[in-house]
Formats: sequence, C-alpha cells, structure tokens
Amino acid sequence: MSALPTPVTIRALTVRHLRCHTELRWQCQPGVNLLLGDNGEGKTTLLEAVYLMARGRSFRQARDPYLVQNGAPNFEIRGQWTRFGPMSLMVRGKRGQVRMTLQGREVQQRKELAMSFPVVVDAPQSVHLVAGMPNERRRWLNGLMALQHPPAAKLYQQYLRSIMQRSRLLRQGGCDAQLDGWEHNIVEFGLQVAALRSQLVEEINKLLQQDSLLEDALQIRLAHGEYTAEAWRERLRDKRRHDARMGGLRYGPHAERIAIMFRGREIRISGSRGQQKLAAIAMKMAECELWMRYRGLIPVLLLDDALEALDESRQQRLMQCLLQYRGQVLMTSPTMVNTVAAEVNTRHIRDLYCEMSGHDGTNTMEEAA
Repeated sequence: MSALPTPVTIRALTVRHLRCHTELRWQCQPGVNLLLGDNGEGKTTLLEAVYLMARGRSFRQARDPYLVQNGAPNFEIRGQWTRFGPMSLMVRGKRGQVRMTLQGREVQQRKELAMSFPVVVDAPQSVHLVAGMPNERRRWLNGLMALQHPPAAKLYQQYLRSIMQRSRLLRQGGCDAQLDGWEHNIVEFGLQVAALRSQLVEEINKLLQQDSLLEDALQIRLAHGEYTAEAWRERLRDKRRHDARMGGLRYGPHAERIAIMFRGREIRISGSRGQQKLAAIAMKMAECELWMRYRGLIPVLLLDDALEALDESRQQRLMQCLLQYRGQVLMTSPTMVNTVAAEVNTRHIRDLYCEMSGHDGTNTMEEAA
C-alpha cells in the first residue's frame, strides 16, 4: 500500500432510460460537485447511477423494479472512472436483472468491484445510521470490521452459524453434549467478534473526536459491557429453556444495542434534524477515513439532500468540511444559500430538466449551464 491514498473519481456519467432520464451525460469534476433542482427532477437518480456502477444495486432498495424508465425495455449506465488510471464501468439492466462490465469484461464478483471502486453514500432513502434501528448500525460496523480486518466477515458468519445450530437443536430437543459444543463455538467466535468491534468503535470514536461538523463530538457506545468466556457459557446453559421458548438467542454481538451519543444523550432521540443530519455525514466521513487507512483508496462521497434541515451556519460548516475532503463529492440539494454558492463550483440542472420534458435527445450538463 502506498503512503498516500489514491482518490477514486468519476469523470463522466451517461445514463439511458434510468427512472425519469431518457438520456443524460454528466461531466464530473474533482472535488465538490453540487446538483441543484426541484424535487422529482432526478437528482438522486444520478447519485444512484454512480452507486449502481460500484455495487450492482441501488442504495434505495436491494431490488428495485422501477429502475427502468416507463415504457423502455432496459436501462444503461456508463461511467468513465479514474483509479490509478482510466477505467470504464457499465451497467445494463431490466427488472430483476443487472449485468456489469469492467473494461469491457463482464464482472462475476461484485464484491471485488465494490472494494476496488469505493462509494460511500448518505441519503434519506438509504440506511439510517443515526435515526434508524440498532441492526442498521450493527450492519454498518460489520462491514467496516471486514474492511479493517478481512477475516472478520468469515468469523462473523461462523458465529451466526453456531447460533442457528444451537437454536435448531433447542427446537428439536438436542442433547446437552451437542448444545455444549455449539455454545462453545458461540463463545469462541463471539469473543473475537466483540473484540474486533470494540477496537473498531474505539478507532471511529477517535475520528469523530477530530470532526468539526457538530458543536461537540459524537461517540458510538456499545451496550454489552464486558463479555467473559465462562460467564457467557454459563449464561447460555442457564437460558436454554428461555431461548427455546423465545425462538432464538438475544444476547451477544448479533443483538448488541449500539447508540450514537451526543452531549451525553442518544442523538436519535434528543438531537434535532440538523444535528442528526450532520451526525450521519460525520459517520460517513469517518468511514471514508477508514478506507484510506486500510485500503489506500479515497472513496467517492455521495450526499443526497445534503443541506436539508440545516440552517445557514451549519450549511457553511458542512461545505467547509467537504471542501477539505481529499476525494470527490457528488451532492444534491433543492436550494442553496448564497454563502455556499460563493464557495462551490455548482452545476445547475433546473433548466436541463425543463428542456428534457418530453425530449428523447441527448443533453449534457454543459448545455444546461
């Protein structure tokens, strides 16, 4: 890995028959790219197209039947990227089917593509890290554990498999010796998962301490306390009847409650909409920093409705932070304050979408300027 991380950027994006777009080409620039336009004009769809190229799915839904424009047989996305050198990605799809190609060759392992073209997104229609349920935060941390320590993904799967096997035996009335074996595995794998997660949270909290988006620092808090092998095994033995009656195990890293704290209180309950918005972006920027540290790549950061619920001072604070980001930012907003306009090379698309109404030709972002 090189000493300095390499930025991943998209230089040009072309979409055909994707949601409301018949055909559109967007020339992107390094740094901050801000799309402005009214609701329903398709701003989010352009961010979605970038995400689709990297992940093979939408951040709105894993399977979305409405990606194809109404009346069209399929959609197409083409992207010219830069990662060490120029790279070409293409996605073609129709309802329930998506095909991806890299440099003209079909992609078989989408996970490898996602690791090579990191894209980090914060959008109202994606996972709600701050205001959502604890399982969304657990899933986010699990993904970052695998980024930090690649064997963690397999380790977590072994842990979950042990839990499922124990639950199956409890339903079937399995013998104590069989249950002892799977409970031993639960503790063995679970302790490793818990340790990796605690290390990760400690590192993220240090990054959040350095963040300047909010008035005070955020903190991720794990609710489990300390796991110890003997106490955990004893608990599993004592709770067998209870777990059989409840239909599963409710103790361990898979069920851990994860809270985002701000000024000593959980921000999803006590924070304002603006504070929650900035908290989510701060966590995503911490994720970008982990990509730089452990993979040597600077992700493309996608921010949908980034200025929503922010007063002017918070908008300025956000833009100042984004302008310092070493990678590319693609963001959308229906409105923009004048102070932000003075700081960012904006790309207005309101006229473009008015012109495209009922139009089947090709437009570029430059023609809309």
